[in-house]
Amino acid sequence: MKKVLLISILLFSFTTLDAGISTKRQDILKLIGTTYAPNGKFAWIELNGEDYGWLREGRRIGDYLIVRVEMGKVIVESNRKTIVLVMLEDTQFEDKL
Repeated sequence: MKKVLLISILLFSFTTLDAGISTKRQDILKLIGTTYAPNGKFAWIELNGEDYGWLREGRRIGDYLIVRVEMGKVIVESNRKTIVLVMLEDTQFEDKL
């Protein structure tokens, strides 16, 4: 029984490896909003459904570092890659006076 279990686990691991199926967890980052304040630039970001509220440039969100905050755009870095988060046009607030 143990041999059958071991063989099936090995076969499954090699077939997923050969098929190119990624087993790595991928993060979902969403930019909710950006703002300027007298004490800095802030971004409101959601990571994997968890709301992180208003965070300043230089703060960490999980494995990500907020590098730059611009109106409607945030640049974050992880260990090996830089990601640019942009707000969708429909979600931006327009002042219609």
